[in-house]
Amino acid sequence: MSRKTRLLELMMKRETLRLRQKADALCGLVGDQTRLSDLDEKLADLILENSKNHGSQTVSALRSQAFYGREMAEKREFAQNRLEFLGREIVTAQTQLAQSKQKEKMIEERASQERRLLAQDALDLADRLRPAQKIERKL
Repeated sequence: MSRKTRLLELMMKRETLRLRQKADALCGLVGDQTRLSDLDEKLADLILENSKNHGSQTVSALRSQAFYGREMAEKREFAQNRLEFLGREIVTAQTQLAQSKQKEKMIEERASQERRLLAQDALDLADRLRPAQKIERKL
């Protein structure tokens, strides 16, 4: 194996590791987005339930309902902002993953081409070193 071939093999392994890391990061982002969207749905249901008119209530119950309503609205706003951010991060991670896959593919093609050239050079050398054969013709 030539030095260039070995270098390309190592570059390909390094790129494969980077590809796995980026794929793991993307899976983590998607998992976070899923959990956060579930939380957002639950908060929306709680806000809707809290805003329903429950008949006559005491002043402290109204204050409590208003306080928890504001808290849930703030949490939902935070969740929605985070979901928007995660959406952008996922798109960025997908782009980086695609670029990394392309780079790995290019390095793999170059390594394969280098191996073929090395094998062809070895065959050419073997052909040159082989003694000439006499061709006998029958008359």
